[in-house]
Amino acid sequence: MIVLLREQEIAEQLRTAFQQRYLPEHLFYWLPSSVQAWVELCRSREYKNASRALEVLTLAAPDLTRKLSHTRVLCGLGCGEGSKDRVLLEHFATSANRLSYVAADFSQPLLELAADQVDGIAESSLGCKLDVFDDGHLAAAAGVARSLAGPVLFSVLGNTLGAFGPNEFPQRLLRHMTSQDRFLFDGEIFSEHTLDGYDNPANRRFAWGPLTGVGINEDDGRLEFSTGPAGEGLIAVTKHFTAAHDLRVNVGGQVIEIRSGETLRMSSSVKYANREALLGIVADAGFRIESQWQSRDGNFVLACAARR
Repeated sequence: MIVLLREQEIAEQLRTAFQQRYLPEHLFYWLPSSVQAWVELCRSREYKNASRALEVLTLAAPDLTRKLSHTRVLCGLGCGEGSKDRVLLEHFATSANRLSYVAADFSQPLLELAADQVDGIAESSLGCKLDVFDDGHLAAAAGVARSLAGPVLFSVLGNTLGAFGPNEFPQRLLRHMTSQDRFLFDGEIFSEHTLDGYDNPANRRFAWGPLTGVGINEDDGRLEFSTGPAGEGLIAVTKHFTAAHDLRVNVGGQVIEIRSGETLRMSSSVKYANREALLGIVADAGFRIESQWQSRDGNFVLACAARR
C-alpha cells in the first residue's frame, strides 16, 4: 500500500472539523463506527445509490470491455469498499483482459475491503491511501496507475463525483490523463423521491457515524436532512446535527465544547437536475462523452469520457 496521507493527519483533520463545526465528506469513512455503517448502508435496500450504480455498471460492463479492450489498469478514485470496481474487473477478466487495479481512498479499512473484493480477478492490486482533494496526492495516484501496464480507466462511481466537487474535479483529473485513458463516472438525477433515499434508518446510521465515534448519540441532539440549490443544474442534499444540550467531546485528545442549540454542519451530496447537467459539467471540463447508460428508472446515469 502507498500511504500519502497518515493517520495522524486524519485525526488532526477530525479535531479541526469539530472545532469549525463542519464535517467534510471524507471524514465519514474513517472512524470504525463510520466504516461499519457505510458497509451496512451499501448492502441496504433503502440506499438507492448503491443499487442503481451496480445496476447501471452491470448493464454497461459488456460494452466497456469491448470498447476499452486496450485498457490495462483500473484506478478507482474514492473506491470505498470496492464493490463497484469489482463489477468492472470481473467483466474485463471474463473477456480475457485481466486488469491491474489501483484502489485509491481516504480510509485504510475500506482499502483493505476493496483488496478483498478483487482478490483473484485483478492482475495485481495496489492500495493508495490519499486525500483526493490534494492535487499532489491525485497526481501521485494517477502516476502510479499510469506506470503499471498501459492505458488507465479512472473510475469515480456511486455518485462520488458529487462529493469530489463536480465543477472542479473533472478538470483536475484531466491534467493527469493521456489520450488513451478514460474517465468513467456516474451521478444521481434529482427527483421528488431523492430525499427519501437519505432520510431513512440505514442512511441515518451512516450519517451518525462520525458523531457516535466521538461519543455523541441520539439523546444528545437531532439530525436533519434537507435539499437546496448548489449551482446551475445542481441540487444538494444537506444534513446537520443540532445539540439538544451542552456537550463535551474528546476528539484526538482534546476536549471540544458544543453548546446547546449549536449546529454541526455536515457535507452535502450533490445531485443533478437532469442527465444533460451531469454530462455537460464533464464535457465543459475538456472531455468528450463517448458512451452513456442509465438505470431503469432513469434516475442514475453512467458515462465514459475521453480527452477532447
